[in-house]
Amino acid sequence: MKPWIAIAAAFVTAAALVSSAAGQADARQVGPLVRLFPHWQDYLDLPADERSHFTLAYVIASTRGVPAEDINIWYESGGNETGLALDSTGQVLNPPDLDTLASDPVAWINQPQGGMSVSLSFQANLEMESEIARLDTLLALEQANRAMRSVGGVASLFAPSFKTLIFVFEGPAPDAWAVTADGRRTPLIVQESQAIYRPNDRDLREVDHLVFGRPPARILIES
Repeated sequence: MKPWIAIAAAFVTAAALVSSAAGQADARQVGPLVRLFPHWQDYLDLPADERSHFTLAYVIASTRGVPAEDINIWYESGGNETGLALDSTGQVLNPPDLDTLASDPVAWINQPQGGMSVSLSFQANLEMESEIARLDTLLALEQANRAMRSVGGVASLFAPSFKTLIFVFEGPAPDAWAVTADGRRTPLIVQESQAIYRPNDRDLREVDHLVFGRPPARILIES
């Protein structure tokens, strides 16, 4: 496995993937699809029970401010053309599977303004609901940290320890609470569109579950 230390930061910005003259609208090659998904194969190679609660998320963006809905990227595999589905933030919703990566397809882009970049983050792979069990959040952190420690050798000494979950919402964050089994509530720190939770903080170790005014859109894993 390639060193996980290379993706230690919550967001790691790669070098520009595509560059062209402004205004050029013709389809053109990005290069091998795998370039858009650094370390995705390493992640998929992990046993399923070691990655059930965390994932790697990829955001494709224009360095020139082009909105995600105007970015079109696709590839051909097995005679079929597949487009990468992006949400409003540019996060890829349908990353390729191992069989697709093994076929080494070429990715194409139709982007008039050119200048693309990809960033990745560790995210919790949980059901996005208004109530989330503490045990699930602990397992997400444990699996992400185990993946980082798998680097081994000297590199593992510099791997960060993931301790924080950031719940990201569409629009302003709602009220968010950490709730114990007997119903005691502690408000989580809320900042703009995010609620922050560190399950191993001393005053949160007895928490049973989290409650939100509405479900989060995604859950970032950070140090």
